[in-house]
Amino acid sequence: MRRWTGAVLLGVVSACSALPTDGDGVVALEIRTQVPVRLEQGVPMMLQARALNQAGDSIPAVIRWRTSDTASLFLDSLTGIVEGRLASGSAQVQAAVGTLRSDPLTITLLPPPPSSLRVP
Repeated sequence: MRRWTGAVLLGVVSACSALPTDGDGVVALEIRTQVPVRLEQGVPMMLQARALNQAGDSIPAVIRWRTSDTASLFLDSLTGIVEGRLASGSAQVQAAVGTLRSDPLTITLLPPPPSSLRVP
């Protein structure tokens, strides 16, 4: 009976250690930007995220931002400042720590605000 109990305990410990981690204890990334995200062309905004440990607590980490939609967005990977390049459509961004990535965040692109429109 002791061997079986030891095997179950070893399995539980192994399952906990199988969580993805970046090596600094980060097991998840949580995007803190209010959704849905609607971004007016030419108006920058700052995205926010936090790194979480296995207990779900926020821990310090260098978070980088990524997008493959570079035709639609300008994204500063270090600061999280994003600005729409197009007046319509959508784009996705992700927060990353090492190889760990957040769920994608969809950003809806809108035309510039009326006050910035030029009248001929």
